[in-house]
Amino acid sequence: MKRVLIIVVLATMLFSCEAQSQIELINAMVGQQSQGPVLVGVKSIANNKVQLTFDKFIKAERADFNFDNSLIKVESVNTKEQTLTLVLNKAINGGKKEDLKAHVTDLSGNSLTFTIGIWGYNSNLPHLLINEFTTKGSGNNPDRVELIVLEQGDLAGITLYDGVKDDYDSCTILPPFLVKKGDYIVIEFSEELRGAHPIEFFGGEVGLGANNGVITLYDSPEGDIIDAVIYSNLSSTQFGGFGTRKVEERVRVLELTNHWLPKPINNSDCIDSSDSTATRSMCRTLGKEDTNRKADWHIVPTGKSSFGFDNVTDRYTK
Repeated sequence: MKRVLIIVVLATMLFSCEAQSQIELINAMVGQQSQGPVLVGVKSIANNKVQLTFDKFIKAERADFNFDNSLIKVESVNTKEQTLTLVLNKAINGGKKEDLKAHVTDLSGNSLTFTIGIWGYNSNLPHLLINEFTTKGSGNNPDRVELIVLEQGDLAGITLYDGVKDDYDSCTILPPFLVKKGDYIVIEFSEELRGAHPIEFFGGEVGLGANNGVITLYDSPEGDIIDAVIYSNLSSTQFGGFGTRKVEERVRVLELTNHWLPKPINNSDCIDSSDSTATRSMCRTLGKEDTNRKADWHIVPTGKSSFGFDNVTDRYTK
């Protein structure tokens, strides 16, 4: 069957993640001896609503919150125990970040003043899964992660982490872009995009961990997890068999969710990356239900990676 391709190429990342989570940076400034409130979560929960969560009961007034963008105003502030909800006069667009300057006080009068980026709410999220990936890339076949669209929507703000949202080596925040059921989205880690896939985005020049790693997909940079994979070459005896402390710690974070099973997660429960290469991708098996387990995946034969198109069902055999 003839394919008609529309190439979508972003030569540079439209958005980038900070090397450390915003909340972690803010709370590092509080100081260990401080008795003030600590910010533990921030999230847009509707087109014009932002929720901030703290470690203790807090209070605040509308005048305590101002955006750098003078067109966005806080219309009201609602506090309930440790949670504070801001109602804005207008929406922050999905995939866009606006800086908020804020001041809150706990019930004992201890205060916290901070500036934090608020990411817009995407009311038209597609249903996505991680569908194929390689981690031992070469010049002609760089590291790549493919997403499959199961239900249409807008990619604005969808975020792919090499790691988890509070501990990662790289992240790609996708721009506003409408996708339909059956589309494949490829995030490529290379010096520049090659225009090799129907829909592709630049993930950065640094590739993924070759042998062991955690790859996660979130609905926004500070949002909820959509899908995840863990891979391991099963050769290490250090750090739970995951090779490095950072990978083991990311596995334990993922273990708190149901996005990889069974629990507790051992390296033998992960996709075996031993036989993967730059052209032997790790592929989700066509027609198999997503169970968040290694059995959902297989390695394709040499030269059979299929980024941007239907997965190959053939399996690599030695």
